[in-house]
Amino acid sequence: MTHYSLKTEYGALDILFKAIVTLDKKRVQELKERGVTLSENVRNVLSNGTGKGRAENPAYKFWFALLREIKTMSTEDFSEIASMLRKETDKPLYYSETLWMWGNKRALEPSFFEVTLKNFDQKRMPKKHAMKRIIDSDNPGCLPICEKHGWLKNPKIRDELIDYASENGKTEAAAWLLEFKNRTADLAAERERAEKKVLRELNAAPTSVTMMRKSWNFEKRADSSIIITGYRGERTEINVPDKIGGCTVTAIGDYAFSPDAYRARKVQRTVRSTITKIILPKTIERIGEFAFLKCRSLTEINLPEKLLEISRGMMYLSGLESIVIGGNIKKIGAVAFYGCRGLKYVKLCEGVLEIDVAAFYLCTELEIIVLPQSIVKIAAFTMTDSPFWCCQKLTAVVRRGSYAEKYCKDNNIVYKYTEE
Repeated sequence: MTHYSLKTEYGALDILFKAIVTLDKKRVQELKERGVTLSENVRNVLSNGTGKGRAENPAYKFWFALLREIKTMSTEDFSEIASMLRKETDKPLYYSETLWMWGNKRALEPSFFEVTLKNFDQKRMPKKHAMKRIIDSDNPGCLPICEKHGWLKNPKIRDELIDYASENGKTEAAAWLLEFKNRTADLAAERERAEKKVLRELNAAPTSVTMMRKSWNFEKRADSSIIITGYRGERTEINVPDKIGGCTVTAIGDYAFSPDAYRARKVQRTVRSTITKIILPKTIERIGEFAFLKCRSLTEINLPEKLLEISRGMMYLSGLESIVIGGNIKKIGAVAFYGCRGLKYVKLCEGVLEIDVAAFYLCTELEIIVLPQSIVKIAAFTMTDSPFWCCQKLTAVVRRGSYAEKYCKDNNIVYKYTEE
């Protein structure tokens, strides 16, 4: 077996690879007769997107440049190139959503779509997302192809797509999916499974994993404690559980309640933006960064005694109106209450030590903040770092001779002495 390479604008490339992707069929035939094969580097690029040097790899760059041209390529050419390359690698071709634009109308043409599913690695494809794009395109011609490749085997996904098509007024897609369901589903068996599921849920304890997964995303840690990573329920007044499946809930994850959380569904974003009250259990020891980011309707929340820090951006742009921060909390993190424009009253109890940069930045309605004797560090009063920038209505309540008093004097913050 022989490997040949030549120089192109992308550097050294396997000559067989270049002959295939440029559809130089005569050259491909000649090379194959001489026993030429693709190098291991090219095979890796085509089958799993890796390869030596990656971004600097000529094969990697050339292949991705080719993928960018697919949208203007004829279906016949695309099919020939993909088929020849798959035959050479003996594996499905590497699929990357970043490079393969599902939103491009061309990609959802039935003939083009069939070629993609036949030659690219379907394990990497976001199948449900792709089928929703097919429904959005109002061209259900790709749905039979999805059926052929087994994308609609899961009844839950099938029914979700039926609802999605109906809710979005895509009548042709909805009709096809309903016909597919009537044609293929064992309705009696599905009904029996659904009834068993309902019975399991009825018999399950309120804190069981089965019940909790309806409202929460969570993970079990090595020490058997639970961290809640996301809220998926429907309530706007929430009691966070102290136990899930017998394990103690000790932490709230980053962005757990935020409408801006990565991968949160539209319905979850809507609910989270309307949450008004959250009651946290005594077991909580840590709340992640930006946990309540943009919870603009959230006006009330408690801070558990075991909590030692207000994390960075924890209440960023929330609807909080007042808060009492216990002395067990030693630090208020950077931008913790940034832009809480409804916040009027804050009390820091004795024991709080530090206020980080921009902690109350743009809290324009903040009228009173009680600063205890224990405070030993408040971030510098500059435009970008000041914890109290644009808090023009603010009066600080301080103790005589305290660090807080000196900070207010040095930075022209209105203050008065506590009566305690």
